[in-house]
Formats: sequence, structure tokens, C-alpha cells
Amino acid sequence: MDDFNRLHALGLSFPVICDILDGKRDEMTELGMAAERAAVAKWCRRRKNVPATLTALWDLSPANFYLAFDGDAPNKHDPHDFALIEADVAEVHRSLTYNASRDKDPWHREYKSKSCKTAYRWLNGLLVTPPVIRRFQDQIHIDGGMHRYHLAQAYKTSRMPFLIRRDDCGEVLDILRSGIIIWSAPVPSPPLVSGGNPDQPPQT
Repeated sequence: MDDFNRLHALGLSFPVICDILDGKRDEMTELGMAAERAAVAKWCRRRKNVPATLTALWDLSPANFYLAFDGDAPNKHDPHDFALIEADVAEVHRSLTYNASRDKDPWHREYKSKSCKTAYRWLNGLLVTPPVIRRFQDQIHIDGGMHRYHLAQAYKTSRMPFLIRRDDCGEVLDILRSGIIIWSAPVPSPPLVSGGNPDQPPQT
């Protein structure tokens, strides 16, 4: 209980604290994220003008793929289940599903808090995990990282990386003709099988 109260006093939520105590999350990582959230909130409250320019910076480390799913613990997403592709943003944008599309600016009050989080990182030279996309019928849907995608698109990013599940690679690339795979975990080779009789001693 002492650890629980200590972590709660430092600003961590109950689910995150439980994951830390169960060994599913790293305490120092989560405390760093909590400190960043506080800094972002302060920066966003005082901000009167949106950034004139913004360059998207992407974290392509497989160990951090889980961060594309806001709030999920690392053990919920095996990085080997994903591949990284790179594609033209214009092609992705015109292929989006209705639910993944926007009719408002990323700095509209409806999206401002989420845009602040990503903009703060990019303005401070910090990386952000790419969005997760998948095919839905003949369109592209964003499963995670929708706010960071729309912020990058609004600031004229021409080409960017996306995470997709390995099993969906072919279906996604059928739609995104500009897409190329830039990372995929190697497929383990099957074990070698000897044709000999295991009960017969080896010949010398």
C-alpha cells in the first residue's frame, strides 16, 4: 500500500499503478510520462498562437510500438506482430474512412489537447510513434495515433511511416500503391529435421 500511495501522489492513475506493481510497466518510464503530461498541460494552457511550422519526428523503435495505442501496457502489443511501411500522406488521406477523417483543424478546441501533446514533443525534438492503420473494405482506417496523423498532415508532411499488422500488409499495400515496407521482424526459420532414426546410434 505504501508503494501504491507513493505512486498515486506522484500523479499516476490507478490502472497504471496496478500495472507497475504487477511488473507490466516500468516505473521510471511512467513517471517520466506523467511529468511530460504536466509540462504539456502547462504549455498548452499558456499557448495563444499555434506553431507556424512543425516537423514530424517519428520513433521507429519496435520496443515503443505499443505507444501508438494510447494508454496500453507494453505487454499488450508484441512488436513482432507489426510491420512498418512508408507511404505518401496525400494517398493515405484520400483513402481514409469517414470515421478516420476530419472536418476541423487539429487546433480546434475539440482536438487541441491531443494536438498539444504531439506538438510539444516535436517542438522539443522528441520522437512520436507512427500511427497504426489497417484496411477496411476499400479504405484505410486509423486504429491508433489519429491525432498525430492529422497534425502531421496539417503541417504538410508529404511522406510518413505507418504501423500495420503483419497479416494486413498485402491488403494495405493493395490500396496504398506508394507504400513500401521499411521494417518487418524476421520470420524464424523452422528447426532442422533429421531424416535418421532417433533410436539408431550415429554411424562412426
